[in-house]
Amino acid sequence: MNGDAPRILVVDDELGMREGCRKILASEGYEVETAEDGVAALDVLDKHGAFVAALVDLKMPRMGGIELIERIRETDEDVVLLVITAYAAIDTAVEATKRGADGYIAKPFTPDELLLPVRSNLEKRALLIEAKRLHEEREKRLLELAFERSKSSTIINCMTDGVMVVNRDMQLVLRNAAAARLFPECADLPLAAPLRSLSCNGLKGLLSETLRGVSCGSIVSREVTVGKAVYMVNASPVVEPNGEVLGAVAVIRDITALKKLETAKSMFVSMVAHEVKNPLAAIEGYLNVVLSGVAGDNAERDRKMMQRALVRATTLRSMVSELMNLTAMETGNFEIRRSPLGVDEVVAQAVGLSKEKAAEKGIVLCLNTAGGTKQVLADRKAMLIVFTNLIDNAIKYTPEGGHVGVRVEHNGLYAKVAVTDDGIGMTDEQIERAFEEFFRAKNEYTARVPGTGLGLTLVKRLVEMHQGRVNVKSNPGGGSAFTVELPVLGDARGN
Repeated sequence: MNGDAPRILVVDDELGMREGCRKILASEGYEVETAEDGVAALDVLDKHGAFVAALVDLKMPRMGGIELIERIRETDEDVVLLVITAYAAIDTAVEATKRGADGYIAKPFTPDELLLPVRSNLEKRALLIEAKRLHEEREKRLLELAFERSKSSTIINCMTDGVMVVNRDMQLVLRNAAAARLFPECADLPLAAPLRSLSCNGLKGLLSETLRGVSCGSIVSREVTVGKAVYMVNASPVVEPNGEVLGAVAVIRDITALKKLETAKSMFVSMVAHEVKNPLAAIEGYLNVVLSGVAGDNAERDRKMMQRALVRATTLRSMVSELMNLTAMETGNFEIRRSPLGVDEVVAQAVGLSKEKAAEKGIVLCLNTAGGTKQVLADRKAMLIVFTNLIDNAIKYTPEGGHVGVRVEHNGLYAKVAVTDDGIGMTDEQIERAFEEFFRAKNEYTARVPGTGLGLTLVKRLVEMHQGRVNVKSNPGGGSAFTVELPVLGDARGN
């Protein structure tokens, strides 16, 4: 390792996640150490000294992420602490921030989604260290700092979070490029501009309270809504050692996407009411007819009714299973146990489970493993969910007498599984939203197909939890092709 490279500590009880983070960060020139829990992380810190950043999982044995964050922050106030967790909720992020974290990265994530907050917060760290130095040497007023031609100005403008600074005279004396994008009205304001020039009452009110000393000595977090956008604003006074308030600084983060997630979850209740009501009504109707005997004694007819009731019950069970799996992922209770796994073997199992459904519709279901495959480091149960969902999805949206093909092959670093059909296909807009929670294309054919709109969401999340990728190609009336790529075992081990 390069001794001059920034050193980052990754703490996670899952080997695959630790190694995945290590490879991504190492490829960008960082020196990376890993630990399986909080106790092991403290041992690494004792052995190797300080790190510029630490990526910490929340839920770990022996010592959890919250306690570890507090322990690290006690010894190093400048270290960047980022939470990596499946708890993608605002209250979790706020709680971690209160305990000393600088932000969080929701699992699963892509390499870019990991690197962006790391770079951003390391830039922020450099800014804070530089600002401390300048403050100790010569800075006495925030207005002077705003006009200082130094490297700190460049760092501030490179930050992805918005930054605004007001002096004690309630004048806006600094805003970075991100703040100008979030609040275009302040982009052309001359510095120093009166705080009342801003039209966002929530932001003005929070900064005014901070300047008046309402929250003196602490950071206040508040949601601010501007049009359709929602921002989390963290404001804090800038106080001299003698207690004099020089001004206030606000750091603004766009949380619109997280709020949309909350809205999507609220849709769950109405979706369940609709999707569960119809199958239950059908099952109840069939059972009433058979048990009441009002239609006479006809064993063959009764058997067919029981079969139909069983199909509806199976649909309900699948629906409940999808909802439980998604909830488990979002609450961090979905357990992944990775071990060497032959992709061709688990795909063949998924095909076998789906043959009866295909036969009922007269659909030809073919499996081709001629391309061969290598082993991957994966959870068998999770992979079975992935491939069963993709195959069943292809069968559901392929008219009777159609074809569904499954092909397994490998191309270098990835094992590749393609599921193709000659079904109804999707438009470009539907392709873009295919993996969204609860999304289902609305047309005459899909109205007859039961489902929650969560199957493809589960597929994407499970694949990304294994550092893989999934994509789809489709045309209306021309069928669809879903492709899953998973890192082969040699690559997953870093060989």
